[in-house]
Amino acid sequence: MKVGNKKLVLFIIGILVLTSYLSFNVFRHLRNAKIINRTVDYLRDDNDRQENLKAAIELNGGNAKNTCVFFASGALRHGGLKVPLDTANTTQLTKYLISKGFKKYYNLKELKVGDICFTAPNGDKDEVPDHTYIFMGWVDLKCKDGYVCDNQKKGYGNSYHKRNITYETTINNEKKSIAIYYMR
Repeated sequence: MKVGNKKLVLFIIGILVLTSYLSFNVFRHLRNAKIINRTVDYLRDDNDRQENLKAAIELNGGNAKNTCVFFASGALRHGGLKVPLDTANTTQLTKYLISKGFKKYYNLKELKVGDICFTAPNGDKDEVPDHTYIFMGWVDLKCKDGYVCDNQKKGYGNSYHKRNITYETTINNEKKSIAIYYMR
C-alpha cells in the first residue's frame, strides 16, 4: 500500500472513531435529558413523592434518617435510570451518575430543573457531600433559595419544599449545608 493510501485509511479510521465517540456522547446526553424530564414529572405528583419516600425508608431498613440517596435514586429509577438498589451514599451515587454520562457542574446560578444537587457542611467542592436533592426551580430571580425534592419531609412538612441553595442556614435547629455541585 502506498504512503498516500495509508494516510487516507488512517484519516478515515480517525473520522469513524471520532464520529462514533461523538454519537455515543450525544446519545447519552439525550437519554439523560429524557430521564431527568421523566424524573421531574414523577416528583411533581404528591402521591408519587410519598410512595418514593416510603420506598426509600424501606431500603434503609425502616430508618427515615439518611435516606436522601435512596430517595433521589428511587426518583431517578422512576425516570428510567437503573440506579442499583444498594446505592446508599452520595459518593456511590456520584460515581454511578458519572458512569452513565452525567457531569459535575459548579456554577449554582446555572441550575436547571431536574439537576441532582449535592451539599457539603463547609461548602467546599472537594468535601464528601452530606446530602443530595433534586432541584425543582428557583424561588425568585435572586437564585439563593430553590424548590427541591428530597427525603426531608419531617423537617419541612413535605418532600417538595423551599430550601437554601447558595448559603448555609438552620431549619428546626438543624444545619442545612450549601450546594457544592450538581449533575446533569
